[in-house]
Amino acid sequence: MNYNIGSLKGDLFGGISVAVLSIPIAVAYAEIAHMPPESGLYTAVFALLAYFIFGTSKHAIIGTDFPTVTLFAAVVVGAFGSDHGSAPQFMMLITVMAGVWMIIAGYLRLGFIANFLSKPILLGYLNGVSIMLIVSQLDKLTGIHLGQDAFLRRILEVLGKLQLIHWPTLLIGIASILFLLFFNRIAARIPSAIVLFVVTVAAAKVFDLGSLGVTFMPAIQNPYPSFVRPDLGLFAGHFADIFFASAAVMFVSYTSAMPVVRGVAVAEDSKAFDPNKEFYALGLAHVLIGFFGGYPVSADDSRTAVNIAVGGKTKFVNLIAAFLILMTVFVMPGILTAIPLVTIAAIIAAAGIGMFEHGAGLRLFRTERSEFWVFAVCVVGVLALGVYQGILFAIVLAILQLVKRSSRPREAELVYDKETAKVIERSEHSGLPNDEVVIYRFGSALLFYNADYFAERVSRLAESKKDLRLIVIDAAPINMIDLTASHVVKELIRDLSRHDIAVVFAGANGSVRSALASELENNDVNSDIFYPSIQAVLSDRDSIQ
Repeated sequence: MNYNIGSLKGDLFGGISVAVLSIPIAVAYAEIAHMPPESGLYTAVFALLAYFIFGTSKHAIIGTDFPTVTLFAAVVVGAFGSDHGSAPQFMMLITVMAGVWMIIAGYLRLGFIANFLSKPILLGYLNGVSIMLIVSQLDKLTGIHLGQDAFLRRILEVLGKLQLIHWPTLLIGIASILFLLFFNRIAARIPSAIVLFVVTVAAAKVFDLGSLGVTFMPAIQNPYPSFVRPDLGLFAGHFADIFFASAAVMFVSYTSAMPVVRGVAVAEDSKAFDPNKEFYALGLAHVLIGFFGGYPVSADDSRTAVNIAVGGKTKFVNLIAAFLILMTVFVMPGILTAIPLVTIAAIIAAAGIGMFEHGAGLRLFRTERSEFWVFAVCVVGVLALGVYQGILFAIVLAILQLVKRSSRPREAELVYDKETAKVIERSEHSGLPNDEVVIYRFGSALLFYNADYFAERVSRLAESKKDLRLIVIDAAPINMIDLTASHVVKELIRDLSRHDIAVVFAGANGSVRSALASELENNDVNSDIFYPSIQAVLSDRDSIQ
């Protein structure tokens, strides 16, 4: 790998910023997963190393992720909560198994599911998550203990406990957010998060913020990783539970990661984005993390946003950040105790504000109303259902949108322009159509849910021409045909032949020709109906009729 030394400055800033953010977040999320702080630190390290090896994005950061770790904790506690002695084994087996599923999915090239997320869905998801990031930090920004995690309930709980606001914490939080936003405007290339850390640590010492009730990060107790040996007997005895739990973790981790990675890829180089390779990166991360007592990961919105904001250039940000986390753990295990917890919350909230796509909804509303509603539903879905459920909702919405469009695809009646020897769409300027020949284009694959619509449209065209003798189907856009559609087309051909109307296909690909010809031959219908082009059909018109 050839490294451009000109990228070193940006990568150093990116690596330092990612490491500074990863340490406290990893420790905090370890508590959610009911694991010791050091497991969170090594989770962050192995995730960064794995993504450096297999990841496709130059800017995306893989690490501890709230939706993924929350699901992980839920499935472990729900399935094995009473068996505390075996909990570490279950956690390891679920995490490693999730990684194995991802590697298998990458080999089977199942990354196509990432293609279901269109631009409006991505924008809606990112805007919804940016708002969720801000709301998720309200307890740390206000000093109020909150028991609710859901978006609306969390806001209502804050409003109901306004009298409990810890004002020194809130003032530090607001000042920190304003500092980050202002600093990013005037000096975007300088890592504002690091400057903020220095300022708040100094302020904590000078003004003795601890005496005012400001909460600080906890200390790291054990900096060394411990290798967890798999208990094969436990794995065999609880295979079904581990199978379904790891499959759920795999799906949440991947579907949470892809909007972030793909969203970043759109900005940097969409051709470099490989959803199948992302399976390998996440899979390797989970296998390594599992054996060293960590918990599942995904792409992280806040650290990705910070990496981009401070000027990270390449994937070497991952190596730099991993190295700095290790050095911090070994050399300065007590450093976390000097950082106010509200400072971390302010950095995450500011990253959420920066990630928010201002004006995206208004632009879609003005240009494409249907896409705006997709965008709006995705935003509301993330906020109302949660990040994980919002992603699933977005995928379902994308599938429904795809089915809707392909069930009533773009279609056109074509005419042959003798002057240019080209086939063009019929319009008021294209001259009168030939009543003896109809050329019809169907802009989608022919499948079970749109085959009847195709037959209906062709039949109506035939009924509108009193002297019709030939229907030419421009099959270039029809990239596939299933068994149901083949049967419908066969019946259509047979019905039209009773009225002395021939049907031929022009420009069909090999798979469409093979499937349709097989259906026709098996039912004693003439299969000699395929031509390489519309021009070839028209030049051979006499022999067809």
